[in-house]
Amino acid sequence: MPIDRKKYHPKWKLISYLIRFRRAKNRCEVCGLLNYSVGFWIQGKWFSPDEDDPPETGFATYQEAKEWRDTYNGKIGWDYSHDTNKVCVVILTVSHLDHDEKNNRFHNLKAMCQTCHLTHDRKDNAQRRMYGPTGRHHNQLKLDYEPK
Repeated sequence: MPIDRKKYHPKWKLISYLIRFRRAKNRCEVCGLLNYSVGFWIQGKWFSPDEDDPPETGFATYQEAKEWRDTYNGKIGWDYSHDTNKVCVVILTVSHLDHDEKNNRFHNLKAMCQTCHLTHDRKDNAQRRMYGPTGRHHNQLKLDYEPK
C-alpha cells in the first residue's frame, strides 16, 4: 500500500532511518531477516536460492538485490504456471504498533520486513476495508484483551 506522506511526521524519513538502521541494525525485528536479502517463502519459512547464492550479508542497495532477483527469476523461467518459487527481495519497513501514524514514539515503532508488516496489519486492514477509515471503530479505545 502506498504511503500517504501527509499523514506522517515531517521528519519521517529520519525517524524511519533511525529505527531500521540504528536500532534494528538492518534486520526485521520480528523474524530477523536481513534488509535487501533475496529468497522465497515456503510455508512460513524463508529460504535462499540454492544456485548462485547471494551474499550472506545481503546486498548493499535495493537496486543490486533487484538485478540479482530479476536475473535469477529469468534464469529459472518463472511464471505463474511454474512449480518453482519466485525469488523476492526483503525490504524493511517501519510499522506503527498501534496503527496510529501520528504516534511516532520509538517504543511504538518496529522495523519489519514486508511479510511481517502485512501480517501485523492484517486485522486493521480488514476492518478498514469493511467499515472505511472512519468507520465502526474509528477513534475508539482499543483493548488488547484475549479471552482464555
